[in-house]
Amino acid sequence: MSIPLPLKVIAGVVIVLIILLIFLIKKKRRNLVLPVLILTGLFIAYGMWKGLEEYNRTNQDMGKADPNVKISSSDLIREYEANESLADQKYLGKVIETNGNVKKIEKDEKGYLTIVLGDSSETASVRCSMDTVHNQDAAILKEGSSAIVRGACTGFNKDQLGLGSDVILNRCAVIVKKDL
Repeated sequence: MSIPLPLKVIAGVVIVLIILLIFLIKKKRRNLVLPVLILTGLFIAYGMWKGLEEYNRTNQDMGKADPNVKISSSDLIREYEANESLADQKYLGKVIETNGNVKKIEKDEKGYLTIVLGDSSETASVRCSMDTVHNQDAAILKEGSSAIVRGACTGFNKDQLGLGSDVILNRCAVIVKKDL
């Protein structure tokens, strides 16, 4: 896990202040030691606060999130197959709301659900890994029905073995369910 930039900046400032504090003590500038010591303590406290804030941060609930992009599953797949790098610039890390036909619903060994959207005659699809909070919404969907799903786009698995390409959405929530 990488350290967020604000925490890196705070750590850098604290290191500089400690070096300044050591320099002031060696040069016998005792009148400046207390203000630098207080400033160092404030930066350390602020860094701890930001660190705790980052540690306790939660993911956004996709059921309540505003989508950055609304697009059909077939159009999303088509854009990724046409130019993956351009599509990544447009969609990667964004909240995507996509609609399409449910090809299948997969359940892994831990009980987590993945909705596979797309045309049943095509091998390419949009794989929507459900957020555990919204797992029950996906459980009532049926293959062949239509759904609108919202999730965070995390990339594209290009077809290497003839099994089909997949656009990947994570932490998904079912917004609308429709029977065909």
